[in-house]
Amino acid sequence: MYDEKMQRYNEEIEILRAKMTQTAIVLGLNHPDVLAYSQKLDEKHNMILQLKYREASV
Repeated sequence: MYDEKMQRYNEEIEILRAKMTQTAIVLGLNHPDVLAYSQKLDEKHNMILQLKYREASV
């Protein structure tokens, strides 16, 4: 289950990163949509850190 969640989170991160990069190219780095993608990426990274922490404390 741990590996499946990690793989899913990593896939979601790559998709978000690609969307953020493309949006930044088209609309510019300071566009609110780019910031929104960046915040979603932060949330996914935090989920990974929480998952790793839970796994380590078992």
